[in-house]
Amino acid sequence: MSSNSTRRPKIIGRDFALNWIVALLTNICIRMLDSNMASYATYVWDSKSLGGYMTSFFTIGSVVMSFFSGRLNDAKGRRNCLMAGCIMYAVPAFLMTVLKIPEAVLACRLVQGAAKGLVMVSNAAIIADVVPHDHMNRGMGIFGLASTVSFAFGPMLGLAIVGNDNRYLLMFAVCGILYVISAATCLGITYEKKQNLYAQKNVSEQETPVISPEQYKGIWKLIEKKAILPSIVFTIFISGYACIVVFATVYAQEMLKLSGTMLSLFYTTAAVTMMVIRMFISKLADRYGAMILLVPGHIAMILSLLILAFWAKNSYALFLIAGGLYGIGVSAVFPGLNTVAVVDSPKGRGGAANATYYFMMDIGMFAASAIFGAFLDNSESLAYGYRNMFLISAGITAVSFILSVILFNNRTRARRSPRFAQHMMKVKNGELDV
Repeated sequence: MSSNSTRRPKIIGRDFALNWIVALLTNICIRMLDSNMASYATYVWDSKSLGGYMTSFFTIGSVVMSFFSGRLNDAKGRRNCLMAGCIMYAVPAFLMTVLKIPEAVLACRLVQGAAKGLVMVSNAAIIADVVPHDHMNRGMGIFGLASTVSFAFGPMLGLAIVGNDNRYLLMFAVCGILYVISAATCLGITYEKKQNLYAQKNVSEQETPVISPEQYKGIWKLIEKKAILPSIVFTIFISGYACIVVFATVYAQEMLKLSGTMLSLFYTTAAVTMMVIRMFISKLADRYGAMILLVPGHIAMILSLLILAFWAKNSYALFLIAGGLYGIGVSAVFPGLNTVAVVDSPKGRGGAANATYYFMMDIGMFAASAIFGAFLDNSESLAYGYRNMFLISAGITAVSFILSVILFNNRTRARRSPRFAQHMMKVKNGELDV
């Protein structure tokens, strides 16, 4: 065996790093806006419902664009789509500095949601292209640090810019500038010019042959069949933890009576555990398979939801522990299932696989947020509503857990995916340094 066969491949090259920077900047802006749009609507128009509509319009735009983003990426190229998405982010951000009409701002949020759908799929498609598929879990884990950092610092940066003087327009301008920087950064992503998109991976000649987008008909141009199962399971999983994403802040304010500083530690704790998992644990899945991420990730999320249901309201320490477990759950299951969707799909279908995954993710988040919001509004009391919401979410997450164990264990995946079967054979024979 030649030394080249066991040499650890390069994962973080220039294209990977530039794509990471784009993901970091755009995600920071998303977090900044998400944490301040509701208060902006209250400040300008004295309307809490309008703030909710802004989030809904943003999600609708993302869902619709995610559906088409895979096809666009495979047909028009990753860099072109990524740059277009950044521009679609930037223009509405600058317009929001001068627009004061609610309908116009809602339109801006709709366009920014579409930008999110395009940028997220393009980011993930680039990672699927430039990272050897035998090391995809490690690559996804490192790339996910961009989202983790933005999760920790985006809301704080937004709150700092707005301050006590309600400097929302300045925040919009800062976001617009960061989006322009992101678009300019895309110019440095040049791997598509240097090599054939469908022959760039470090794989053997015996691997599954490339299937080009032109061979797909109808809706299958937009959706990758082999990505459907992990996408559906992740939709169930995200429906379970959506209650934390949407309602953790108001739960802490109404039930625990926490200040903003004390509440921020929940997200900081979650960010720290996310970072640890993504940096040090994700790469183990390249050797042992996705179950090493999916099993502990689901267990951690279920425990987090149970703590929030029964004990967190009486203990700030347990509330923070729930945040840490939440971080473990998200950072393990999200890239784990995303990698299954990409690795188990044919070569050349990375864009469609990621589009399928993110499209289903947005649907799960949108539906669960609306349902749980209505559930809380119609509950007998806040305490009763929150407790049962978290319990229902734990049950939903348990369903995702069971399906993951059945569908994504190594034996089942190897029967379903020739690419994964070949990968595990390489690991078994010591041909990969993972």
